[in-house]
Amino acid sequence: MNNFGIALKKFFTNKNTVTILGIIVILILLYIGYDRTVKSSVDPINVPVAAKRIVAEHEITNDDIAYRKVSKVVVGSNVLTSAAFIVGKYTNIGVTIPEGSMFYSEWLVDKDNIPGKWIESVDFANGEEAYYFSTNTVKTLGNSVLPNSYVDIYMKANDENGNMMLGKLLENIKVLVVHDGSGHNVFADSAEIGSPSYLGFALSHDLYILLSKAERLGDIDLILAPQGSNPQVMDENVILVGSETLRDYIDANTVMLEDEHVEVKTADVVENENTTNSVNNTLPNNVVNE
Repeated sequence: MNNFGIALKKFFTNKNTVTILGIIVILILLYIGYDRTVKSSVDPINVPVAAKRIVAEHEITNDDIAYRKVSKVVVGSNVLTSAAFIVGKYTNIGVTIPEGSMFYSEWLVDKDNIPGKWIESVDFANGEEAYYFSTNTVKTLGNSVLPNSYVDIYMKANDENGNMMLGKLLENIKVLVVHDGSGHNVFADSAEIGSPSYLGFALSHDLYILLSKAERLGDIDLILAPQGSNPQVMDENVILVGSETLRDYIDANTVMLEDEHVEVKTADVVENENTTNSVNNTLPNNVVNE
């Protein structure tokens, strides 16, 4: 081996040399990766944009979509980059998409998730009306009440003697929809289930009025239970009563005005029927089926 070969061998077997070379290689690889990342982030891509101004509750078609090149860096995770995720969707309530704007996931919903649209798909029996029943995660047993299931509604209240009574107010009520506070389907996204605020029912006019009156009473509890089951009652002193007793209690503590708004009676009214205390003259977000 000549002197050059010996020197080269010593150079590459030197630990310091190997370390320096390793650092240089790593820096080169980092630079190449960074350069590629920067270029890929600024390279323009084609994304769908609104071909014209799109108003709320409009079904998106191919005619509503144009394309334009934008830098990848401005395309966030909520931007829809394929027409396959846009066509057939509806713009949400209160959303207007300007011409040239990209489509954002929170702006578009399925037809069934537009507040109030669920009513169009319900085959109401003669005289039935759409009713929104107020609820929450706890009342729905940990969000376990699903659309197309059936529930019973129990009522718990103190009678005129101060005794706690419990009974079934309504039974075999079909749950048509479960909506959050914005009127969107709680179960629309299986990966991120929302928090229930309303259950949609189809009720006869009499039951519609009865439940409206019951929900106006602030000193009672309305308890959901799966059809045919009994609610868990911790107090052993609860008196079980029938639905007629509950209806009499509700009628004794509420009145109906001519326009069918509900008012809750004050203590004086229960005694002499002369005055009433208005609680909220607007019924729940219900739409009467015509």
